[in-house]
Amino acid sequence: MSQTPTQDVATALIERCARIETVLRERHTITQSHGLRAVTHDAVAAGDPGATFYSEQLLALAELHDVVLRSRTGNGAPVAPPLPETIARADRLLQELEHPAPARRFAASALSRATSGEALGPRLAEMRSRDFSQVPVYDAGVFAGLLTTNAVARWLADQLDERGDALIDDARVRDVLPYAEEHEVAWFVPEGTPASRVVTALLDQRPPLAVILTASGRDSDPPLGLLVAADLPELLEALTV
Repeated sequence: MSQTPTQDVATALIERCARIETVLRERHTITQSHGLRAVTHDAVAAGDPGATFYSEQLLALAELHDVVLRSRTGNGAPVAPPLPETIARADRLLQELEHPAPARRFAASALSRATSGEALGPRLAEMRSRDFSQVPVYDAGVFAGLLTTNAVARWLADQLDERGDALIDDARVRDVLPYAEEHEVAWFVPEGTPASRVVTALLDQRPPLAVILTASGRDSDPPLGLLVAADLPELLEALTV
């Protein structure tokens, strides 16, 4: 007997959930848990970036999967079949879990880089004209810190004389770097890092000011891309399911 359209949609949902569960189970060698809900929890606990970012959607999908199974009638058709849009979202989730969008796709690759020995004035002029709030500093190819507008403000406040003037003509980038606060740091990740992992980091309670992608994720490698909080709208739109 051929399936009805309702049964087709329900079968499609069950198949997608099984495939998602298999992807997470095999990636993290999950053997003790069964069902999409339990496997999702285990994958999140294992640090899976996709499962962590999409945990709410995955758990909602698991709940719908269980509702469909519980509501089946005698002929196998569910009383409350899922909508086709739900199948499309499940496909999107499966795609992001199997082949996650790489962060480098969204990262600025034409990086502005400073050196600690260069004059501060021209660098500040560039930051103002290009609306940069932070610039990575590299000396001999090794990361030396972030030049941030907040650190510049603290440094300037420390240079004021009795008349409220501050001279920066002879100042160098290295003069400002000690004024960076503890949270004004960069996070280095390999270039293949999923975009979802970067978004999770940038949305953290204490996020890095910049995420810098390098070949190996070490700060001694040349930077290949940079992402900051201002990139979040584009990232979130691209990852929405």
